[in-house]
Amino acid sequence: MKGFGKALARAPHAFTSKVGLASKSSDPETDELVRKFTSLEEQTAKLVKDTSNFREAISDMLSSQAGFATAFSTLFSPLNDELPLSSRHPSAQSTIDNIANYHELMNELRDSVQPELELIDSRVTAPLKEYSDLLKKTRKTITKREHKLTDFDRHNNSYTKLKDKKEKSLSDEKNLFKYEQDLELATQEYEHYNNMLKTEIPRFIQLSSTFITPVFQTFYYIEVGILYTLLEKMQAWSSQVYGDMSIDGLETMHYERLGDVGERLEALSVTKRFTSTARFMSQHRASGGSPSPGLGRTSSTTSSSSGYAKPTSSYGASTSSDLPPPAYSAPASGSTPTGLAGKRPPPPPPPSSRPKPQQPPIEYVTALYDYVGQAEGDLSFSAGERIEVVKRTESDQDWWTGRTASGGEGQFPANYTQSG
Repeated sequence: MKGFGKALARAPHAFTSKVGLASKSSDPETDELVRKFTSLEEQTAKLVKDTSNFREAISDMLSSQAGFATAFSTLFSPLNDELPLSSRHPSAQSTIDNIANYHELMNELRDSVQPELELIDSRVTAPLKEYSDLLKKTRKTITKREHKLTDFDRHNNSYTKLKDKKEKSLSDEKNLFKYEQDLELATQEYEHYNNMLKTEIPRFIQLSSTFITPVFQTFYYIEVGILYTLLEKMQAWSSQVYGDMSIDGLETMHYERLGDVGERLEALSVTKRFTSTARFMSQHRASGGSPSPGLGRTSSTTSSSSGYAKPTSSYGASTSSDLPPPAYSAPASGSTPTGLAGKRPPPPPPPSSRPKPQQPPIEYVTALYDYVGQAEGDLSFSAGERIEVVKRTESDQDWWTGRTASGGEGQFPANYTQSG
């Protein structure tokens, strides 16, 4: 309850100092020592976590491998009148024969490594936990020093504010005397804890280095010993069973057993790249296979005697309104059209220069996203890059053909771009 009351008394000053309305003292030398101590706390906690994780990982690995061998043995055991697996898969005979040996190897490894794991508990984890308890006690002293510093600032601000007051009443004089006594007491308590930290923390850090160095070295040698034991026993067993187990030997054995499985997988249709519906329709229209408009109505043409193509509909016979106008025929030479007299005027002279055919404007689009080509003929680009449109459709959900400034040309998804 006493601590709760002190916390309430310190709360107003803590708030006003954070917003800059009250002064806050500091000692750079002590602050640097506290920073080093905090780093020591973090590194110690990390070392404790790493040792625990390593021990659990090795124990879990050996247990899971032993369970794997047991499950494999159960799966390969025939049920009732079922034929043994070796008769159906002769290539698995060596695996079936070595399951029992592998299970024994895992149990042997677990028995060999268990004393080393217990050594981690007694020589590394236990001392580090005791050291962590010392760190917690030192942290309490640092926290108490911070509280005393807050009390010092709080009383110092009150005393300075009242002291600088020009016109003091009798009550102010009494309070000034009280504030002076509180400030003197707070100064003594703060200097006591502050000087203690200045004296003790450097010695504590020096002794911590002397303590942690052999603990870390012990963990390192135990870790190397465990890994070496696992490697040595696994290599001896695998060389006895499978022969050459070097990197080159494993790679050779892998490709020998793999055979032509890779080529057969690539030949399956299900492994081919899927073409989206929008791109499929775009390619279909580009090849001239787009359906005719009109909801499936097909039109054909028949030639009339006058040489005019007459449309007919598949819905039925053509009506008189569908018949074309009579074909035009030029008048015979020497004849004069009705209503005209005299000679026909000569044609006007042709223009001196012919107009140049107008080139269609070049259209550009800007990439909104990065796109990496997924198939041959795709155009790759980055977001923000301008693309010249070579061929497009009416829909921006299709695949268009474009060209980038670097010279690349190919198809790209139109919905990855915008005009401009």
